[in-house]
Amino acid sequence: MDKYLVVAVVIIICIVMVIYTQRSGSSSRSSNASFKDIVQKEFPKYTVVERNQTIMICEMNPRNQLEELVLIRIDPNQKKNIRNFGRRVTFTYPKQPSMSEMRKDFAPYL
Repeated sequence: MDKYLVVAVVIIICIVMVIYTQRSGSSSRSSNASFKDIVQKEFPKYTVVERNQTIMICEMNPRNQLEELVLIRIDPNQKKNIRNFGRRVTFTYPKQPSMSEMRKDFAPYL
């Protein structure tokens, strides 16, 4: 009888964990904040602009013009790709990247 009780408790714990992880994952993705807002909140020192489905992390230069530092593109048909164009860097991701992945990728450029 004790074996069945232990198995039942383990199964109940597994079910609760699955439900909890699905809810927390879906709530963060379905929040009203757009990807641009999420990036702006993560990098508050910089100006974040969205143009043509591309998120740009910019800073103001001495002439008060936006200078593009990092461009983020999401293209499901491509693998993760990094391209340098002078001071500007373009990151292409197959899906929306996590904040920790972006922090790690952008650290040398920001």
